Amino acid sequence: MTHLYRSAILLAGAALWAGCGAEEHLEVTAEGVLGEGIQIEAVTGENGVTAMAYCDDVSSWPAASTDFENQVLTLVNQKRAAGATCGGVYKSPVPALSLNSKLRCAARKHSKDMGVNNFFSHTGSDGSTPWQRMNWAGYTYSYAGENIAAGQTSPSAVVTSWMNSTGHCNNIMSPNFKHLGVGYYYQSSSTYRHYWTQNFGSP
Repeated sequence: MTHLYRSAILLAGAALWAGCGAEEHLEVTAEGVLGEGIQIEAVTGENGVTAMAYCDDVSSWPAASTDFENQVLTLVNQKRAAGATCGGVYKSPVPALSLNSKLRCAARKHSKDMGVNNFFSHTGSDGSTPWQRMNWAGYTYSYAGENIAAGQTSPSAVVTSWMNSTGHCNNIMSPNFKHLGVGYYYQSSSTYRHYWTQNFGSP
């Protein structure tokens, strides 16, 4: 049984349900909403499931959205280089994360899913978990994590929201992670319009 690590977050909003049977809390901020920052450590033999053509619908992406994603990576690496305080606990500087195209695929797929289907949760509209989506994108991990957010209109706003939330900040500052994929999707007809996913991993 996989041991799922969840960081405590200030509860401010409605309760949703996430994968693995755990309760997921919605955190409301001035800029938008955040989902719980979550991490998992792989169990031997769990990974390696890859869906063919899974990433086809997100391989072509608007230039402005890609620019937002790249800005998030830059801002995250600035935070990691400087060190940060997450929930009152100081985190020492850690090495930069590198962009991983498979994690970016998984992140884009989830942000697009949330926007198109107008929901906000770590659990996909098809019932998928973050770990399944990473596997389907072809990423095999020893450690993995996911941050989600919605409503923030810029890379700086979403990174600030994540850094101000303990669980999300812990993911951003974790030395266990080596790679990052960011997915940003805009859907004008949805509740929050702006949808963000960060997928962290280490092979």
